Amino acid sequence: GFRLEQFWVGARNLSLKRLNTVLLTRGIQGVVVMPFEESQDWSEADWSRLSAVRLDYCLSQHVLQTICPEHHGSLLRSAGRLRERGYRRIGLYVRRANEARILFGWRAAFLGFHLTIPREEQVPPLVFASPDREEFLRWVEAHRPDVIIGHHTDAIGWLADRGMRVPEDVGFFNLNTTQDPYPAAGLDLLPRQLGAAAVESVVAQIQRTERGIPAHAK
Repeated sequence: GFRLEQFWVGARNLSLKRLNTVLLTRGIQGVVVMPFEESQDWSEADWSRLSAVRLDYCLSQHVLQTICPEHHGSLLRSAGRLRERGYRRIGLYVRRANEARILFGWRAAFLGFHLTIPREEQVPPLVFASPDREEFLRWVEAHRPDVIIGHHTDAIGWLADRGMRVPEDVGFFNLNTTQDPYPAAGLDLLPRQLGAAAVESVVAQIQRTERGIPAHAK
């Protein structure tokens, strides 16, 4: 029985103060905050009349109820399954802003995974500010991973430029196959299920008349 409206917030769209006015005048009670490329400070948003969730850890201010994939455990399990398939030198290649937004869940899991394998099989993660072909290829040549976990599939083309075939010469495991549909093994983060869980949470809050910033966010 609910209807969905979409609002774009940002420099060329609605300001947070304008969004507050729009939500109030339209009588909107519930909000789902979609993920951003980098965390955003939404301290100017007025949550006092709203039931809300955020998808992923996309807000630095404030802390709302959160629906997100289990990044840390997903990477740990994926690395373990890659080892079961015979890969020994597993590399991690991720963007710094994406890492920060998920509270460094990927790198924490990856470095924890290193504690379970021999030192000579450990590959230091490559964390980049923006995609850099030469930096990536230097890392590959220096550490020789036999499979790379990452979310930037342009790297597959860079490997091909150096005569390395995927998956014959080096494997590639995509951290989010729904965001980047390049044909590679990887994680399906189940966006329909995440969206359904977010809507379910907001509706439940509305029905329980729970409004504002929660004292103990779930």
